[in-house]
Formats: sequence, C-alpha cells, structure tokens
Amino acid sequence: MIMRQSTAQVTEQLVKIRQQIDQLDLPISAFAGICFNHKRFYLSENSAVHQSHHQYHFSPENTNSFIHSRFRRHSKGHNLKFLACAFNQPQADDQIMSKLWLSDDIVPIASQRKQTNCQSDVQKLARVAQQSFQDNGVVKIDIAKNRLLNPAWLVTLADYKRKTPSSTFRKLLKEVKQFRGKTISFISATPQGGGVSIMRHALIRLYRLMGVKANWYVLTESPEAFQVTKTKFHNILQAVANKNIQLSNKDKEIYRGWIKDNAEIFSPVFKTSDVIVIDDPQPSGLVPFIKNINPKAKIIYRSHIQIESHLTNKSGTAQAKTWDFIWNNIKNCDLFISHPVEEFIPKQIPEEKTVLMPPTTDPLDGLNKSLTSGQMNYYLKLFNKLLLESNQTPLDLKRPYIIQNARFDPSKGIPDTIEAFSHLMKAYTIDDPQRPQLVIVGHSSVDDPDGIPIYNLTLNLIHENYPNLTDDIKVVRLPHIDQLSNTLVRKSKIVLQLSHKEGFEFKVTEALMKGRPVIAYRAGGIPLQIEHNKSGFLVDKVGDTTQVARHLHSLLSDKNLYQKMSQQARKLARKDLLTPTNALNWLFLANRVLADGDFEGNRRHINELINSSK
Repeated sequence: MIMRQSTAQVTEQLVKIRQQIDQLDLPISAFAGICFNHKRFYLSENSAVHQSHHQYHFSPENTNSFIHSRFRRHSKGHNLKFLACAFNQPQADDQIMSKLWLSDDIVPIASQRKQTNCQSDVQKLARVAQQSFQDNGVVKIDIAKNRLLNPAWLVTLADYKRKTPSSTFRKLLKEVKQFRGKTISFISATPQGGGVSIMRHALIRLYRLMGVKANWYVLTESPEAFQVTKTKFHNILQAVANKNIQLSNKDKEIYRGWIKDNAEIFSPVFKTSDVIVIDDPQPSGLVPFIKNINPKAKIIYRSHIQIESHLTNKSGTAQAKTWDFIWNNIKNCDLFISHPVEEFIPKQIPEEKTVLMPPTTDPLDGLNKSLTSGQMNYYLKLFNKLLLESNQTPLDLKRPYIIQNARFDPSKGIPDTIEAFSHLMKAYTIDDPQRPQLVIVGHSSVDDPDGIPIYNLTLNLIHENYPNLTDDIKVVRLPHIDQLSNTLVRKSKIVLQLSHKEGFEFKVTEALMKGRPVIAYRAGGIPLQIEHNKSGFLVDKVGDTTQVARHLHSLLSDKNLYQKMSQQARKLARKDLLTPTNALNWLFLANRVLADGDFEGNRRHINELINSSK
C-alpha cells in the first residue's frame, strides 16, 4: 500500500531541507566587470547582497596580481563565489583573463560591446557577465541563428603550449600553416552533455587561438528526431536496445524531414567549407545534401560509438537494417574515422578510407584544470545542496567514496555498479568510519531521451532492492558545471566505469590524470586506456560484479597498493589523448584529403600516419 504524505508533512519536510541547505553556508554567486583605459581601470562587482564600483591606477607590473588578490579577499570577506568577469576588448590583458580562469576559477568573458565611458560602462560589463549564466550557475551556450556555436574563451595559446610536448606543438604549427586560407566545419547533434560536445568546445577554442578557420555547428533540437537517433540509431548499433525495437519507415520519415530542415539552414555552410566533419549518425543524413550543394567539399565521417559490427554484418538483424540506412547516406564520404578498435568497423567501410583515432580530453577546461581545496569545498557544498534538493542525505565528507561518472544510459552498467557496491559493503560494519559511499552522477543531453528514465529507474532500483544502502548511495543528474564533475572525481577514492558497451570513454583518461585508479570491464575501447594491475583493474567478464567488489576492497583496505596504483594512474595516463593532439590529428587529415587525391588510411592509427609522413 502506498502511504501518501499530508500537506503538513510535506511542508515540514521542505522546511527541514531548507534549513539543511542554509547550514551548508554556500557562497553567494557574484559577477564582475573590468574596464581598462590608459592609466586607470574600473572594477564593478554585483551579487544578490552586494554591489560595489571602484577605480584604480593601472600599472603593467602590479595590476595582474592586484586584481587576483582583490577577488580572493572580497570573496572570503563577503562569502561570495565569483562565477564570471567581463572585460572590454581589445584593451583586456589575456594573461589577466587566463589567470582568472586557471587560478581563481572565474570565467573570463571578452565583451565585444563598444565602450564609450569606462566609468559607467564597467557596470554594463558586470551585467554582461551575469547575463552569460543561468540562474542555476550554468554558463549559457552561445548559439547563433545559423546554429554556429561559439565556445567561451578561457586560456591563451601559451597555456596550451606549456601542456603540450614540443614535438607535437611543432607538428601542429606546421599543419596550421598548411591549412591557412581554408575552412573546416564540424557538425554534431548537441552543444553540451556528451563527449562529442566536450571535445568540440575545446578543439574550436584552441583552433581560434591559432587563427584556424574552424567552425562548429549543431543540429536543431527535435525531441521526435532525437527519439529516433538515440533509440533506433545509437542503442541499436550498440546492441543495448530491446530486441523488439526496429527502425521503422515512420522513423525514417521523421529523420529525413528533420535532416532536410537542417540542410536548408546549413546550405551556406556547405558552400563555404573545404572540409566538413560529420560527428556520429545524427547528422549523417546531411552528406547527400553536401555532395549536391558543394561536390568539391571533402567529407569526413567520425564514429564516436561502439558499433557491434558482427551484427551489422549479419543480414536481417536490427543492427544491419539501421546501419544500411545510415550507410546509404555516408557511403560517399572521403574518410571514415573510428575509435582504434577494429571490431567497431562494419564491413561496408572500405579499408583504404578508414583511419583509427581516439577521442581526447582537455587539460585546461573545467573538467580537468587544477582546483584549490577552497574551490573544491565550494563544489562539494553545491553537490550536497543538489542531494538535499532531491531528498537525499548529504555526502559524508569524512568517509571515502567511490564514483561512477557517466551518462544515465542503458549501456553504462549502472545496475552493475550498485550491485558491486552492495557486495563490497558486506565487509563493513555500520559504525565503521571507513565505510565507503557510492556516488553515481552524469550530465544530461538534449538528444538523449534515455537520461531521465534511466535516472528514475536507478533511484527505484536502490529503494526497492537495496533499502539498507539508500543513505550510502548518492545519485544525481549534474548540471553542466564542469568544475563540479572535476571536484567529485578528484575527491573520490576510486573510479568505476562498468560500461557494457563503450566507444572510448575519456572520463577514464580524466580519472587517471587525477591519480584515481579505475576499475572497468574489458569492454569497447576502455582496455586501451587502463593498464591492468598498474593504473587500475580490468574485469574480464562483463557482469562479474563480485570480482569488481574484490578489486574495490583491495584498493580500500591496502594502503600501499592504493598509493602505488594512484601514482601509476597519474604517470601512465596517456599524454596523446589531449586537445592539442586532437587539433593536430584533424588538421593532418584535412590537409591530406585536400592535397592528396589518393590519400589512404588503410585502417592505420592516426599517430602512425602522422609519424610516417614527411
């Protein structure tokens, strides 16, 4: 029998939650503007409880350090968290802006608004900073009418150079020079929420710092079309869909109509692009339109998912039917890029047209940049606020926790994660101060209709099957605040990635970079990232949660083993899986398809192709 709460009980519960949130003493969001003119600069600060405006003498030697110390003192004195600061361009100093992001965790915004009077305009700049964020603290994505996405400026080219091996940077500069005067356009499904969008934000940001004519466009939002592309394309190709689900004629009609509308929007893009990259199946239907509008454009198809090629190769399967529909659109592409796992490549794709290339992550974005203990403390408070708002108990920061950070998706093995944790907890008493917790988090994406249902199923699974663990397991769909995800991984003890099907989860790379051992199944591209018994553990049999629990217990109970593996994780994290290498890879491919009519990939790894080129 379902017990319903009375209005009084609900009100009492809400009051209690509000009191607990107040006790977190979460800093108040604040925004700033800085305007430079010759010998002075003006600073304006805005928050819900405080506004101030100041002018200072400008000194090239001292202004940088003064600004940063000013923000730190003011944040501490008034319990503020500055989210963004807008600057007038072109007078703003890139070094000041970059340091705000990397050291002070403040998003720098280079405003193109024309300034006439710094003393009055600085207040407008503070409002520009505030208007660049949503009320929940998530930065707004800048999408133009033609669906062009403009990533935020965060760092300088010098910052990237410091993070890049000199040989890689030299090769990148060479490809940039060769590509000069040409345009490369990337087209994908969504502006945020998945691995593709994370990579594209970073890639376009770096290209613009280097003067490369690179643009990124996203498809129009259509829940009806996304239902098709997620459940009938993505899930079927990964073989995680219900066996009764098939791509129907109606699905094809919905998809074709949506693609036709997008092709009309992107027609000018097709005409002016020399190279066009199609990211994944969602925009695959655009290829015939591109060929018709600009036959000279080179088209590269990039597959980011695990494709069960043994099923696409078998006539009559749901995978074969879906793949045949996609292949009919993309068969005339000039190159096909796959993760470096040959089992992901359907037989129809010509060997000579195929290149193997891993995805990357960015060393300087919010997901990976270094954070101070004070900054991480803010994000942990924010996480506990999210838990309280979803009627969950806060994370106990005195106890260790294990984390799985992945989308709420049927392929991510979330039930396995919970089951492995339940096995592990049998080794601990209820009063053990080292009794671990489990954190399951992931971002949402507008093209993913599975997200909310899987999230709700996860909560129901815990409450129905593991009622004694409800206070030990935290489940949150995170807002798009990258530093929050960064913090949760950095403060965790161990990272799980129990995906049943996985293209190449770069969140594994991100965890290893932070010195966190990763336990995962030998699935998809993950074994290419983890060195078994060194940087983590690979479980041979998908679904063997007992073995996962054993590895968890070993790392939690053996301090020497944990310390050694943590050090190895940081040391062995692959340095070629970062944005500068990705930028080199794409320009290398673009230059070759434009210059060499007979360029052949022959299913070779991109690193091999680059190293063997003259």
